[in-house]
Amino acid sequence: MIASHVGPAPIGERARTAAARLMRGKPAVFLDRDGTLIDDVGFVSTRKDVRVLPTVAQALRTFADAGYACVVISNQSGVARGYFDETVVHDINAEVSDQLKSDNVKIDAYYFCPHFGAGCDCRKPEPGMVLRAAHEHNIDVARSAVVGDRGSDIALGQRLGIPGVLVPGPIPYDGPEPDFRAETLLEAAEWIVRRGT
Repeated sequence: MIASHVGPAPIGERARTAAARLMRGKPAVFLDRDGTLIDDVGFVSTRKDVRVLPTVAQALRTFADAGYACVVISNQSGVARGYFDETVVHDINAEVSDQLKSDNVKIDAYYFCPHFGAGCDCRKPEPGMVLRAAHEHNIDVARSAVVGDRGSDIALGQRLGIPGVLVPGPIPYDGPEPDFRAETLLEAAEWIVRRGT
């Protein structure tokens, strides 16, 4: 029998297949940065604008205690738009880590997409950042979850076949229906850990 070519698999199926091929590792929570970990002030470009949101340190501790890696995945189109360069993104991430250090919690890894518009595989809701993090940190994507304040975060979770948790963000919210709506990151953490993704 001759096999016929039917075109590429849908993105969600491709992402789940790629994730399934990865070694079984620890679960992770893939966290948006702006609006989820820190105040969303637009295109944050200076350390003085970084303010970690309430309950974030408690949430990260909850994840760590339950064995989850905490990985930030963030769209940073300000780079492509020319508002700042990649060193600024790294500097802001470093400030987030510095502020969390005083609470004895940490982010395990940061990933960001510097692009804007279509054509890359890393800009959420595309799965590139998650799959790269999973490969580099031996993460079991199937037992992981996504938390963010935008439709692209929830859509990413759906494409990967894992829970997407929405924390308060822009109103009105016009993305896909999340698996859970949390008032704070701590509430999201408690739901994810209790669910045992």
